[in-house]
Amino acid sequence: MVCLSVFGIALFSTKTYFLLNYWDCLDSKRSLIIRSLYFTMEHHFTQLDDGASADVKPASNFGAMVATVLLALLLQIFCRCCRSIYTAAANMDRSIIAPVEKILKYTFKDKRLLKEALTHSSCREDMSYETLEFIGDAALGLAVATHFFCLGPRLNSHQLTQLRKKSVRNKRLALVAARHELHQFVRSKDTALNRNAVKQGDDLKNLAVPDILADIVEALAGAVYLDLNFDLTKLWTIFKEVLMIDEIKVPKDFESSEIIGAQNKLYGSCGKRKWGQPVYSPVKAKRCQHGMKYVYSVEVETDDGVRRHKGDEKSTPKDARNSAAYLLLRSLQ
Repeated sequence: MVCLSVFGIALFSTKTYFLLNYWDCLDSKRSLIIRSLYFTMEHHFTQLDDGASADVKPASNFGAMVATVLLALLLQIFCRCCRSIYTAAANMDRSIIAPVEKILKYTFKDKRLLKEALTHSSCREDMSYETLEFIGDAALGLAVATHFFCLGPRLNSHQLTQLRKKSVRNKRLALVAARHELHQFVRSKDTALNRNAVKQGDDLKNLAVPDILADIVEALAGAVYLDLNFDLTKLWTIFKEVLMIDEIKVPKDFESSEIIGAQNKLYGSCGKRKWGQPVYSPVKAKRCQHGMKYVYSVEVETDDGVRRHKGDEKSTPKDARNSAAYLLLRSLQ
């Protein structure tokens, strides 16, 4: 009976210590180990209780008691080690999280998302930024496209594509990361990141690992996007400043929606008035520093004779034809 009391006290003390200190704060792997130790002790105690009822030999009871005590000691040592590791990790996380939140001007509700976004796969942990990079890449692309699409008058599709590419291409995202000095917060065993490889300035040649730096920006965007419960508008409010999007120059000669649809409008107008179909002719096509430039003219046979108008210089034949059609429509009105 004395042995049973000792076992009961040891088991109760271990269970209480475990529940009060470690059931909620440890991750699933450590909790599984501790639960295994606890249930092993409980199994020994149950065996001992059954053995005492059946008048089992004292030697087997003594062996069970020794095993239980040893397991209790191992549990205490293991818990102390876990506490020190957990405390060190928490301190490390605080030293990373606060500065990055200051850069983003956003406070995470789920800090684990931020930690994951800054963890490179070389750390060999159970997390890395790769998944967040995937969703962040898509979210940033859509947010940037929406931003430029909503500018009025509207940009044409070619200009929208070029602006989106300029805003979120890898080299520019790497430059953004370097300007905000995000490289110093990346959790990685890569020596190129751990040493001060990213120099000051805007020279992209100074960036030792531009792809990784670009990935980090996308992963941070993914983390914010998830933390905001997939709110794209709020994400863009935060990352518009982070990406320094105002540095992207919008073409001054962007077309309005009226100009973009001018060919269709002119065709419909001619059909209603029973005029001849519009005829477009190339006037000029020349190569310049930033690509080709085109000029088209359009003529329509009306009741009063042939009306003809030349359009403005544009970067694509389609835009040049639209320009000519728009100017002819205005002259007809």
